[in-house]
Amino acid sequence: MDAMEAVAVIILIAAIVILIYYYLLNSPATMDKLRNYVPTSADAHMNEILGRSSEDVEYDLTKEEVQDDKDDSESMSKRIKVRLSDIDMSSLNNEAFSNKIDAFFDAKSDQLIKDWSLATTNDLEELESKFNETTANVDDLDKSFKEFKKSSEEFQKVTEDRLDDLDKRIESLENK
Repeated sequence: MDAMEAVAVIILIAAIVILIYYYLLNSPATMDKLRNYVPTSADAHMNEILGRSSEDVEYDLTKEEVQDDKDDSESMSKRIKVRLSDIDMSSLNNEAFSNKIDAFFDAKSDQLIKDWSLATTNDLEELESKFNETTANVDDLDKSFKEFKKSSEEFQKVTEDRLDDLDKRIESLENK
């Protein structure tokens, strides 16, 4: 398995986990079962420590507390363990699930591409055009270098001939 296949598998696994999470949040019957497994506070024994019974706990929350609870639930969702056999799968519709996956990828594809530095078809086409342009420029430079080298060799020969001629003239003047 090469790197691209591994990345694709990781993306699919992440998408499935996220979709299952959203399915659990939007399914009331499943959430009732899930609430039976998950304690209402971060520590299941916190009420005992504080000296309260579970009946004494009130759930009158303000908007800020609800937002804090949402943030806490997002962090808690990473720690929740639920046996899949306890979840009612009869209400799971494959087509609806597939549509949710498609909607998720449509909504989050730009963010996933950005976060994971993935290449798109447009990126590959742009890269290919830059490669072709660079190849053409390198070929032009190579051609120019060969022409320069050839003209340089000719220039060296002409210069050497002139220097030899000057040397002969100097010698003839010195010998006189």
